[in-house]
Amino acid sequence: MPPIAPAVSVQVTPAAEKSIKKGHPWVYAEAVVKTSREADAGDIAAIFSSKREFVALGLFDPTSPIRIRILSTKPKTTIDSEWLTSAITSALEKRQKLFDDPDTDGFRLLHGENDNIPGLVADIYRNVLVIKIDTAGWMPHIELICDIFSVLVKPETIVLRLSRTIEPTGKYSDGAILRGRPVKGAVVFSENGLLFEADPVNGQKTGFFLDQRENRAKAGKLAKGRDVLNIFAYNGGFSLYAAQGGARSVISLDIAPQALEAAKRNFALNPQLAAKHETICADAFEAMKHMADRGRKFGMVIVDPPSFARKQADIPNALAAYEKLTRLGVNLTDKDGILISASCSARVSAEDFFDAVLKTVRKSGRKFTEIDRTLNAPDHPVGFAEGAYLKCIYIRLS
Repeated sequence: MPPIAPAVSVQVTPAAEKSIKKGHPWVYAEAVVKTSREADAGDIAAIFSSKREFVALGLFDPTSPIRIRILSTKPKTTIDSEWLTSAITSALEKRQKLFDDPDTDGFRLLHGENDNIPGLVADIYRNVLVIKIDTAGWMPHIELICDIFSVLVKPETIVLRLSRTIEPTGKYSDGAILRGRPVKGAVVFSENGLLFEADPVNGQKTGFFLDQRENRAKAGKLAKGRDVLNIFAYNGGFSLYAAQGGARSVISLDIAPQALEAAKRNFALNPQLAAKHETICADAFEAMKHMADRGRKFGMVIVDPPSFARKQADIPNALAAYEKLTRLGVNLTDKDGILISASCSARVSAEDFFDAVLKTVRKSGRKFTEIDRTLNAPDHPVGFAEGAYLKCIYIRLS
């Protein structure tokens, strides 16, 4: 593929220029002062200041609020197949330990902006590669992306997933098989020796939530001999690890019956797990209150909800929800029990989340010890502020 020459010149506001120079990878539509011409999705934009000084090269998307995603701030950079191959290779090299781990063959290969390839995510499940595109800017370059991964990773199948904001074009639809054999049903992969199923064609995200691998393992190590309640269990990730760690019993609670059916199938894939496993299909808040009113207690309570803050205005309600879940979780946690609380809301900072949880625990009047705090997993690196979305806190209650 020949070099992609800058197709449009863009002048941005001084604030955007300053933000880019600080390493922020996005230029919002309102920060674009003027363009040299109308540009198409996938065009390379050369960004200049009001003084006509070079600022950066970026991927243009005329339909997105994020109008340009920064690819390079070096003025003599050529954006071509060699550039993209080098960027992807660099991301893969950072995951070498995972490639070498015989007990894990499902993990994130490429984490978008945080790996300096904005708007492009790639996950591997055994021999199935899933490419997720978050900007229409990558749509014209899909075949090049497939070519590069085919050489570097050699997957048997490549699946395309599209952000909900992207219109499918031709053969490039959400769940399309780009290379290799069709995916029939779930793909079974290994994570720290446990088997899970992923649905790369129709499942949420790319088919599985890979980012909680380390937290699942940590919870499992603390679960021995405990009765465990896994709230927002989805397909039972934390539940399986708790059982692997020697939990006496595990309850997976989720409002989605199809998620709990997946949890049951995941347990069936791991017949070595001896813990009694029960599923409850219910609203988390209502079920937790009902259990607490009945005096139920658990040796470990895991609370891992979906994102509560899609936009800035959602933050106060999100923090209130975390406080309510913490209050309910404390009421359900037995003496010397462990409460694990997580957040995947990027707009809620780690500091605010941890403060909300600890404030609520203090209000309960119970003595407690903070065991640990964790942030993003190694294969989900943080390259800019909005990339620091995951946080988890472990608390032992007296």
